[in-house]
Amino acid sequence: MYVISTPARPHVAVGTAATLKGIADVLAARSEPDLEVYVSQDGHSRALDAAEQVELDDRVRAARCSFGEGERSTS
Repeated sequence: MYVISTPARPHVAVGTAATLKGIADVLAARSEPDLEVYVSQDGHSRALDAAEQVELDDRVRAARCSFGEGERSTS
């Protein structure tokens, strides 16, 4: 299970999903900049590993683009 929390309240879930795709969709729909994602399994939690973080970042970007909120140029 992937869990989203805020730095101020890291043990309070503000979103959950069973897959990275699901958690990316949840993150893409939220506007808070400081949300954190971790893995919760069998009563234990851990940070995302490097591969999971790269995949999550790619999926969030793709989800935001599909919502019409992709990266915008400021020039």
